[in-house]
Amino acid sequence: MDRILVVDDEPDIVNLVRMILEKEGYSVSSANDGEKALQLVEREDPDLVLLDLVMPGKSGLEVCKIIKTEARTKNIPVIMFTALGRDVDRKLSTWAGADTHFTKPFAKEDLLLEIKKCLTEARCSKFSRLLDIDHEELKGKKILLEIDPRSDYEKAVENFVAECVSHDEAVLVVTLNGSAIRRALKKYEKIRLIDLHPQVKFSPLLNEHPEGPLNFVFDSLTDLVLLAEEGEASQNWLYKFTQNSLQVLAGSRITGLFLLNPAAHDMQSVASIRGIFSDQISYKSDGLSVVRKST
Repeated sequence: MDRILVVDDEPDIVNLVRMILEKEGYSVSSANDGEKALQLVEREDPDLVLLDLVMPGKSGLEVCKIIKTEARTKNIPVIMFTALGRDVDRKLSTWAGADTHFTKPFAKEDLLLEIKKCLTEARCSKFSRLLDIDHEELKGKKILLEIDPRSDYEKAVENFVAECVSHDEAVLVVTLNGSAIRRALKKYEKIRLIDLHPQVKFSPLLNEHPEGPLNFVFDSLTDLVLLAEEGEASQNWLYKFTQNSLQVLAGSRITGLFLLNPAAHDMQSVASIRGIFSDQISYKSDGLSVVRKST
């Protein structure tokens, strides 16, 4: 269910839009001023913001510019939702970073079409845009995603999966039963969930998908160590497992996202794992950041 934040200081507009969107199955939250809107964007990480231009306090232009300049929120689609339809108003919306400019009064069908269009476009590049690349450049990468378990890191994984699914690509997710990743991805019917265990093998999975783009999420290298028998879960064992996995998944049609909690390992082990990935990103409480990116 996509989450939409409606920002408008007119209660009648908010109630009307909420009724229209909820009837279509969207989850809706609302704010009546810019400050509250920014708080909700930070707390809820909506899939789209429908933003009035003229409001008390911070204007829609100011709010949009903040959303579009913050690393954590810059890829959230923003529809400037206003009664001002002059060319200069549209130019100001573009200057602030809005994805599109939609004028009031509106027809329900037109609003829903615009929202669907923005969400579809965002979904197709939801993860790759975080790396400042397009989807074609994402293909074939093997990425180490370092996580803080206290953060909402599963959102980064969901963005990866949503993008791959939107391109009709196969997605295999290796994770523990009951994990945060499994819960976050339960709404995606076109992916395959595989239970994590120390004897997991990628070769049979590749044989089941001999052609076309194939995407793996491995959640996580840290959990794998915890599941391994005592004596196996050494630094060298984890390094060899990861190295062998990357060799099996080396094809350019295969994209992989490997999760690791660096705080659960000694520094030498973390450094050795990092060394075999060309692409490395990190997700902490302040969102995702790119540590290293291959060209």
